[in-house]
Amino acid sequence: MRIGFDARMITHPGIGTYIRNLLSAMTQQLKSEELVLFGEADNLFEYKNATIIEYKVGIYSFKELFSNPYKGHDLDLVHVPHFNAPLAKINNLVITIHDLIYLKFNESSSFAKKAAGRLVISRAVKNARKIIAVSENTLRDIEQYFPNSKGKIEVIYEDSDPVFLKNINSNKIQEIKKKYNLPDKIILFVGTLKKHKNIERLVDAYLSMKNRGIEHLLVVVGRYRPQEPEILKKINSSGAVYLGEVPLDDLIAIYNFATVLVIPSLYEGFGLPALEAMTCGLPVVSSCLASLPEVIGEAGVLFNPYDVSDMTNKIISVLVDEKFRQGLINKGRQRLEKFSWQKTAQETLRIYKEVSKTNL
Repeated sequence: MRIGFDARMITHPGIGTYIRNLLSAMTQQLKSEELVLFGEADNLFEYKNATIIEYKVGIYSFKELFSNPYKGHDLDLVHVPHFNAPLAKINNLVITIHDLIYLKFNESSSFAKKAAGRLVISRAVKNARKIIAVSENTLRDIEQYFPNSKGKIEVIYEDSDPVFLKNINSNKIQEIKKKYNLPDKIILFVGTLKKHKNIERLVDAYLSMKNRGIEHLLVVVGRYRPQEPEILKKINSSGAVYLGEVPLDDLIAIYNFATVLVIPSLYEGFGLPALEAMTCGLPVVSSCLASLPEVIGEAGVLFNPYDVSDMTNKIISVLVDEKFRQGLINKGRQRLEKFSWQKTAQETLRIYKEVSKTNL
């Protein structure tokens, strides 16, 4: 079986984590199967047993829609790990849909861009033989927006990057505290500064906590979006600290000494920061919406993300009760046993085998 795989987004955050870890786990399980990777060869050099096909067409580009790099390579199937598949009919196409944020929360895009996005996603859903959803919540969203998808979606959970298992010693932690001028007590947020991340209500909760005598500093880590400058303005005016995007080693260290991770999102397709935090022994206080309860289970504290008072009280409950906090850390470690890249790869290969037998 020759497996075509679009690996162009391997360097991206989020989806890149999915691609890197899926390919790594999958290559350990391949027997007679052959992996054919499409992307930039410089980013794929570690996959020495795979065939590399140079493919540099831009993500979300017009050219991407009308390309078909898979033709003529005698592939039994093609896996595009996002919804940005070509519009052309591709035999035995498998796609992964991580979320439908683009359709549900896309206020800053024009009508034309929204319409184009819906066209691309709907065409990918229609053409796919199988759709992998990373959560039950994403499955429900796909079926709601695209009823013709029913019957060909399977949920396969992902996992956090194993790099978060890295042992961080006290010297590294002190180095990072000094580098970013951070105190011992911090409330951490990790994610891009987008509206659906609900950061502005988190800032309101932070101000409320300060008024109630909480001394922890809110620290925000993630990519800035110039389309939404009001979010950064509110962070800065509250006395919270915005670090921007930080090197991965620095983020791991911050996870390891923070007091709590807060995920106030109105929507997440999966919620990798929750697993990253649990891996680093950091308790999670999270929104009760979308996929987050599904991923976090009983290992975190959930709140109504539209209710600042509820958010405030739930965060404080973890900050002031060390026994409760340690209990959440222990539950987080147990929760991690549900997720495994080896299992993700095994279930993905099973889908490949099912799809390749159709030969349509």
